[in-house]
Amino acid sequence: MHMDELETFITLVQEKNFTKTAVKRSLSQPTVSVHIRNLEKEFSTSFFKRTTKQLSLTAEGAFFYEQALQIKALYQHTQETLYQKKKQAAGFIRIGTSFTIGEYILPQAIAKLRADHPQIDFSITMGNTNSVIDAVRSFDVDIGLVEGQTSSKEVSLTPFKDDQLQVVCSGESTLPRSIEDLHDQTWVIREVGSGTRYSFDHLIQSNNIRIGSTIVFSSTHGIKESVKNNLGLALLSEATMKEELHQKSLQIIDFDGLSEKRQFSYVLTKGTVPGRNIELLLGYL
Repeated sequence: MHMDELETFITLVQEKNFTKTAVKRSLSQPTVSVHIRNLEKEFSTSFFKRTTKQLSLTAEGAFFYEQALQIKALYQHTQETLYQKKKQAAGFIRIGTSFTIGEYILPQAIAKLRADHPQIDFSITMGNTNSVIDAVRSFDVDIGLVEGQTSSKEVSLTPFKDDQLQVVCSGESTLPRSIEDLHDQTWVIREVGSGTRYSFDHLIQSNNIRIGSTIVFSSTHGIKESVKNNLGLALLSEATMKEELHQKSLQIIDFDGLSEKRQFSYVLTKGTVPGRNIELLLGYL
């Protein structure tokens, strides 16, 4: 069994399509078929049920898929360990990250890491907390970085940095002076599944704030631009609006109880031991 064949098998299970697998693996479609045929011959079983419309796993295929994921993880860990023995940091890190961390914290950390270890490459995918955790669970990424929580028992969350969220309005607005001034306002918020949305819901409920209307954005940048243009109020991480506060295009509504604290966390599949590259990344974060 070759790792190339194992990678092809894993990709085919995830894509459920030979053509898409060939494109993703930069292989010809006949080569994909050869890889799968070699594995099935080696293990004397069929991994897939093939029809004209659908490709699905057999029971043996489902079992082999779980083992293949573990073999791949062990292979990567072994590779990183050998690099470490040579006192080299090299390889490839696949990161799934929430927008707040991915847009405002991760770039600086990677820049410092790359300056010291230029042989490490990165693939970064951004989404809300729920989608990042799903990517970790399915082994689509090596590590997730989120600001939300999860009830999934398949992953572990470990805090690495504190974060403060503040209610903000446009720099041109008159600052509200009390909770009563926040009733019936328009709020510009993140979508359900976002860590920032979870914090917003908690803030509203704990202060019994009556919402007038909402505008939902799936990005922090969209929320900031909306608030700057007087579309409403928002709850935003301090890490995301340093420039706007400096330029006074946003201003913090600051009175007792009107803020939220949370933690940024890294997410790994339960039982996973971080390799050297992941440990280096966490150190720079």
